[in-house]
Amino acid sequence: MTKTLKFKGHKVTITRDRIAEEDRDPDLVYYEIRADDERPFLPIVIESTAATDFWGTMIAEQEIEFNNGEFQSLNEDLGMKLARGFGLVE
Repeated sequence: MTKTLKFKGHKVTITRDRIAEEDRDPDLVYYEIRADDERPFLPIVIESTAATDFWGTMIAEQEIEFNNGEFQSLNEDLGMKLARGFGLVE
């Protein structure tokens, strides 16, 4: 399942799958989404690679500038909206 939405003014596609480097389109930009370690259904950070607590992958047509430089923290409302969109919470 994938969801297409706007994030920071960019059209992005989000999937719960981890996309292997060899399967990535070189013309697109891939970010990994990390989940809260106590609430694994809740996405909390978008970064280049989620070494732990992987939640999903965000794909964009161009690089996105994050507020924190290398990563973008998600507030709980946005995280819950994503979790609901993927049927992880009611």
